[in-house]
Amino acid sequence: MTQSSSQAPNPFYWLLLLTSVVFVVTALAYAVVPVLEQKARDAGMAPPPSPWRDALRRDGWLWLLIEVALVIVFSLLSMVWDRLTSLRGRASTTIMSSADSHPPSPDQP
Repeated sequence: MTQSSSQAPNPFYWLLLLTSVVFVVTALAYAVVPVLEQKARDAGMAPPPSPWRDALRRDGWLWLLIEVALVIVFSLLSMVWDRLTSLRGRASTTIMSSADSHPPSPDQP
């Protein structure tokens, strides 16, 4: 699917893309960091204290919920934007084609 040069880019698509990447990174961190900490403890090395890991452990589920909500909102906004721009494009095409198909009648003397 190509986008014509006269059509404005969808700003919500880029926000959706960014939010989705942040969601994936957060989900991976939420799943993998505790496993890595446990492996370090099993190996006899205590992981160094980290405020980021503490916050992830404490509030990671909330971050994920917020990010999912943002993904849903940006998805819906992106779809609405695309729908509105396609309807505007069809309307302008219809107006232009109807003007071209009915040439003005010659003046009667």
